[in-house]
Amino acid sequence: MGRGLPIVGRVLLCASALAGGALLAHFTRPVAHPAVHAMVREDVTPPEPVDEPIDVAEIAPAPDEHDEPVQPLDGMGADLREGMVITGGTPHRMILFSFDDGPDHRYTPGLLDTLDALGIRAMFFLTARRFEGTTPRERLLADIARDIVARGHIVGSHTMDHVQLPLLSHEDLQEQVLGTERVFENVLGARPWLIRPPGGSRSPRIDAWLAERGYTQVLWNLGTGDFQVRTSDDVVRTFTRVLERRERENGERGGIVLLHDIHEWSVEALPRIVHELEDRNCALLEAGEELYDVVDDPRPFFTTRGEASASEEAPPAMPEPAWLEARQARLRADAEARCARLAMR
Repeated sequence: MGRGLPIVGRVLLCASALAGGALLAHFTRPVAHPAVHAMVREDVTPPEPVDEPIDVAEIAPAPDEHDEPVQPLDGMGADLREGMVITGGTPHRMILFSFDDGPDHRYTPGLLDTLDALGIRAMFFLTARRFEGTTPRERLLADIARDIVARGHIVGSHTMDHVQLPLLSHEDLQEQVLGTERVFENVLGARPWLIRPPGGSRSPRIDAWLAERGYTQVLWNLGTGDFQVRTSDDVVRTFTRVLERRERENGERGGIVLLHDIHEWSVEALPRIVHELEDRNCALLEAGEELYDVVDDPRPFFTTRGEASASEEAPPAMPEPAWLEARQARLRADAEARCARLAMR
């Protein structure tokens, strides 16, 4: 599977959603955009991020840093190029975390530490305008973007300004996508090959143009509603209910989780979600069922586009049986030890 995939069998927290079943449907279902006939996922169209002031005197900018050649870093998704549209659907209890709208100087560094502590690698879809320039703030955010990649995570494009692509002219579309490529090349040494269209907003025109550029679009199927709340409790509750609803209605027992690293409550929710997944594995272990597995790599969700249309969605993630069983065996061994300790308390 390429990079090593640390075994972190995890699962979610219980609970009550933000606004009942109708809102949950809103969190998990693509909605057509009437003006452009786009395929829009309205569950994650957050307001534009607003940064709090930072003390630029505490930042030590490197004036010539961006003028020097930048060596390409791993994690740009080059081996996942030219794929079918990834939706995150899978009948297996695989969980892949993803974070949008960053980097953020307040919360992304702490999130990276938490991910390291948990042994998790994630996907980050970066808004390039935040770190394109040479101001102290932009240099700080560029350093954080480099740190994301240096710690083994995969990064992708979330455009320059977080705008819904189907609403743009061709010229503006090029500025949003090609401009992001230039920023990535300047800061990270290579262009991205993965893209998450803001709000999940797509159209046949956008799909075709992105496919010509070699992109693989990465959506999600496990929303958390974290852009609409202000507490980690609400994030965990919504995620849990969305996960349960997906399994009940679609047979999807895992998938790609959407969070935003510009929100403190989202970062706080992550370890709680992971620990709850571990706790749920105790019941699944006793029942002899497949355990939740936090995976590091989007490859199980990836299908090469080939001759398929640019808008065609990838089939549900079905990893190789031998790979899946090897991971499940290790998860069961870990869960047996952990659950035995919990039972003794």
